[in-house]
Amino acid sequence: MAFAPRLILSLLLLGPLRAQGPDTVAFRQWIAGQEAGGSRQKTFREPQGERVESQEWTRLARQGTVIEQQLRETALRHPDGSMAFTWTLTLSQEPLEGEATWSPLEPTRLQVTFKNGAPRTLEVPADVVLWPGAEDESLKAAARKGTPLKMRGYSLPAQQWTGLDLAPLGPDPLPGFPDAVRFKGRVSEGTLAAEIELWVSPRHGRLKHITSLGGIPILSQRTELPPPPEAGPDAGLFERTLKTLPRHPFLLWLPAARVRWTGQGVQALPEDPQQRAAGPNRFELAGALAPTGAAAAELPVKGKPGPEDAPFLAATPLVQFQDPVFAGLEQRLRAPAGASRWELAKRITAFVYDWIKEKNYTVGFASAQEVARIPKGDCTEHGVLAVALLRRLGVPARGVTGWVAIGETLGLHFWVEARIGGRWIPLDPTFAQAPASTYRLKLGTTDLADLGSVEWESAATHFLEGSWVPDGPWATDVRVQGDTALVPGGRALRVAGSRWTYGGGRLDLIWEGAHGVEAVPCPAPAQLTAARFLQGARTGRTGWWDPASRQLWMDLGGGQWLGFDALGESLAFRLLDALEARQLAPAKAKAA
Repeated sequence: MAFAPRLILSLLLLGPLRAQGPDTVAFRQWIAGQEAGGSRQKTFREPQGERVESQEWTRLARQGTVIEQQLRETALRHPDGSMAFTWTLTLSQEPLEGEATWSPLEPTRLQVTFKNGAPRTLEVPADVVLWPGAEDESLKAAARKGTPLKMRGYSLPAQQWTGLDLAPLGPDPLPGFPDAVRFKGRVSEGTLAAEIELWVSPRHGRLKHITSLGGIPILSQRTELPPPPEAGPDAGLFERTLKTLPRHPFLLWLPAARVRWTGQGVQALPEDPQQRAAGPNRFELAGALAPTGAAAAELPVKGKPGPEDAPFLAATPLVQFQDPVFAGLEQRLRAPAGASRWELAKRITAFVYDWIKEKNYTVGFASAQEVARIPKGDCTEHGVLAVALLRRLGVPARGVTGWVAIGETLGLHFWVEARIGGRWIPLDPTFAQAPASTYRLKLGTTDLADLGSVEWESAATHFLEGSWVPDGPWATDVRVQGDTALVPGGRALRVAGSRWTYGGGRLDLIWEGAHGVEAVPCPAPAQLTAARFLQGARTGRTGWWDPASRQLWMDLGGGQWLGFDALGESLAFRLLDALEARQLAPAKAKAA
C-alpha cells in the first residue's frame, strides 16, 4: 500500500545514459502490528531510457481465509521524454491489466487502455506528476532544504487522483540513517484521506511512514531498518468492520427501521426512498417496494440508450458482458421472451445466487467475466456478475457499497440497484433478495467503470470507529397470542396446539419441545452439503433439514425463509404442514 502517488510525471528530458545495474529499494509493511506485505522498486538506466519496475503485495486475512493481492507496474521514459506505463493488478485469479502513454507533445493528455476495455483519454492538470522516480527526488529535496512539500499524482491501476501534503518537523535520526528528517501531513487517493508521518533521508529518500486506516495503524519501512516489536494476535481490518447489533428474530423482514450513529462526528449519507435523514446522525430506513402495474411491466432498453441510462448499460473491464461466456449464462438463465425489467431483475438475482456455489472470502475482487467462468467469491463477485447480466439484457444497473445487517451483525457489503419504473430498486444477489432487505446503509454507488470507482477502501474505513444501531425500542413489533406469533411485515405464524414465547430478542415455538425461530437468508450451498430435502405431504411446502445441527430451513415463498432449531427429522417434516403463515390485511396487521 503506497503512502503517496505511485506514478509521477516529470517533464525533464534525459540525455544518453550508460547501461548499469538497477537501484533497488525494498519496504516491509505491518498492519495492526502484524506483517502484511511490502513493496520493491527497481530503477534501470539504459541507453534506450530509464525504466522503473515496481511491485507491491499485501497478505490479508478475512475470517480465517488468507487473500494475497499483488500489483506490478513498469514505467519507461524514453530520451525524448515520452513515457509508457503497464500494470497488472491481481485481486483474483484473472488480473486487471492496462497500459498508458504520455508524450511531451501533448502534456495534458494521458492515453489509458485497460485490457478488454475501450481506450480513454485523461486530462492531466499541469501540476500533476506521474513519473515514479520524481517522488523520491522531491522528498529528498524537501528534506535537504527543510521545506514543505505538496504533490498531486494519479494512480493508474485504481484510476484515482492522489495527493501528498507534508510539513517538516525537523531532524529525527533512524538506525543507519542519521540524516533522517521527519514530516507530518496528509495523504490521499480518491476520496480516501489519512494523516501521515514520514521519515526521509536527503541522500537515500523515503525511509519510513506511519499512517492509519480507520484507526488501524499501518507502518511501512525500509528493509534495512529493524522491525517493530512483535504484536500479539489481533483482529484484522475486515473483522473490525463487523459490528454487533441487538438481536431481532425478524430483522430481514422489517418494513422500516430507525437508526443512529454511535461514533464521533457527523455522518452524511446519500438519501433516497430507502434512506432518509431524521436528524443529526439519525436515519429512517424503509424497505423498497416491489414495482407494480406499468412499472413492473417496463421493458428493457433496446438499441442505443439515452444519456441517463448509458453509463449503467456500458460494458467495462469489470463487467465485460460482451465476452462469449455470457452467451452461455444467458441460455442457462432461460428468461422468457418479452420479459420485463422487473422479471429479469428477480430472475437474475436468483440465478447469480445459485450460480456462485463457492461462497467464500478467497477472492479479492474478480471481474464479472471471471465469475462467469469461475463461480466463487463473496458479495463483490455476486454484485458484478448481476450487474453484467442485467446490462446485457437491457436493464440499467449499478453497484452499491455500504453496510448490511444479517442476524446480529452489521457488516461491510456490496449489492446492486436496477432502474425500474423511474427508480433505483435495491437487489441483493448475495442473499437472493429482490427487493433487498431494509436494514442497510448506503455509502455510495458505482457505475463499475473501473476499480477506483468502487471506493471499497473508503467504505471499509468509513465506520470503523462507530456503528449504526437501532434508535429507540427494538424488536417490540413481535407479539405472541396463544398459538400465533405476529411478526414484522404483517405476517401471522400459527401452529395449532402450540404456544410461543418471546423475550430478549428470541422467539421460541413450544411444540413438542422448544424451537428457536427466526427469519433467515436463503441457505447457501455450503450449508446444505449434508442437509436432507423435505416436502410437506399436505401443503407441498419445502425445506432443508440438517441432521448435524438439527436445523430446518423452511421456504415460505417469495424469497422468505424461516429457520427452526432443535428439530428431529420427523418433527421437521410434520412442521412443514403444521405451520400456517398468513399475510394479514393492513388494517388487521396494524390493530394486531
